[in-house]
Amino acid sequence: MPSLDQLSKARRLRRSPTPALRVSISMPDLPRTHRRIDTRFSSDKIRVDYAHVGLMDVTDRKIWIARKRWGVLPVRVSHARLLMGGGQDTSTADKDRFLCFWYHTPGSGEGFVHGYPIEWDEGHLLVRLDPNWNYHSQKFVPNTETAKIEANIEQQYRWGKYIFESYVAKHPGNPLSWHLIGPRPADSLFYIQRVEGFGQ
Repeated sequence: MPSLDQLSKARRLRRSPTPALRVSISMPDLPRTHRRIDTRFSSDKIRVDYAHVGLMDVTDRKIWIARKRWGVLPVRVSHARLLMGGGQDTSTADKDRFLCFWYHTPGSGEGFVHGYPIEWDEGHLLVRLDPNWNYHSQKFVPNTETAKIEANIEQQYRWGKYIFESYVAKHPGNPLSWHLIGPRPADSLFYIQRVEGFGQ
């Protein structure tokens, strides 16, 4: 049988507040912003038989192109139209997460690009180059940060080359060249690479 002292000690323990349990919970990283591609107006199947605009998701290098379902050529469609919430005359913030490009079949373009002559009787891939925009961080890079701007250009060059190679893999039946088109002529690179057509 417990002694009086033991019972008294047991009562004091029961009355004592239970110390707070401290638990450290590591929260998972929040998911990346959902890439809101509108699949009614875009396809992830690369086509070389018609001119179109396209987007490349820089997070997974997935390429999307405009479908042939407008009353205008798919190459004249706004890039924002391929995204949920975007339209022919309205943009969307999600567009800044994608690299924009234009794919031209022979005869689908005309005129000069930044004053540079383009042979429109051949195929062309024009990839937008933005030296001041970091697609990964979603931040503007000022002109004073030259090292970061050079890194941006190099990264966007690699993405452009990847897009070009993806089109070449589809064996277009005409010569195809690719270009990086910046905001100014001095920012642009023309005829970076050209391949002969594969025939029909």
